[in-house]
Amino acid sequence: MIVAQISDMHIKRRGHFLHHMPHVARPLHRTLSAIARLRPDCIIATGDLTEAGTLAEYARLREILNKYTGSPIYLLPGNHDRREALRSVFWDHQYLRNSADGVLFAIERASLRIVALDSSDERRAGGYLDEARLEWLRRCLCERPNTPTILAMHHPPFPTGIRSVERQAFLGREALERIVRAHPQIRRIVCGHVHQPLANAWSGTVGVTAPSTAPTLALHSGALALSWEPGGFLIHRYEQSTGLTTTLIRVAAKPVALTA
Repeated sequence: MIVAQISDMHIKRRGHFLHHMPHVARPLHRTLSAIARLRPDCIIATGDLTEAGTLAEYARLREILNKYTGSPIYLLPGNHDRREALRSVFWDHQYLRNSADGVLFAIERASLRIVALDSSDERRAGGYLDEARLEWLRRCLCERPNTPTILAMHHPPFPTGIRSVERQAFLGREALERIVRAHPQIRRIVCGHVHQPLANAWSGTVGVTAPSTAPTLALHSGALALSWEPGGFLIHRYEQSTGLTTTLIRVAAKPVALTA
């Protein structure tokens, strides 16, 4: 089974800039084209789908995604998103409405599960898991304890080494750690938020973050800065003989022909 992960698209209204970057839609188009060639079983987007969570931004995101006719795409909110606007524009994505406690759902396949856990709170930049979300996660994991599982969320609960990220309090991290340790079927925790690929062993499993489709960030120990490095995505491939492997794929812009 192949799962593609995209993250942190930060789509703006047409004609609006994201910081000093005029194009955030074009890299997403290029990313989806690259993913289409790999024919994954599904795509999961791990948050910060738009910059401000407005209806117009989600409408533009939907317009872009509608041009991709390959694998099903599942959406998780991040701290830049707004759930009700997301649900309104993506009205036919029923999984967005499975729970009143957030966007909580599972993608069920015979050999692999993807459990999607909403870690966002619209008043906070950092992660947020209250008891209702944590209890949902406990029940969900107990349903198929022997099935290899990917836990998808926006905020990485594991250390990133980036002080500006670590200063964002993650409410519920300790309780999540206890749940993850109690469920060894979790083979990977896949996140976004930091706009770059990171990996860390945490609570008996491996946590990874996906790059932004664009813009990427230069990760320094003390501060974040925008980078012109190409965006990209992650591929999580599960085979019974090899287990779960994760591959980073960068998607560079097409080279521009230069004339003398």
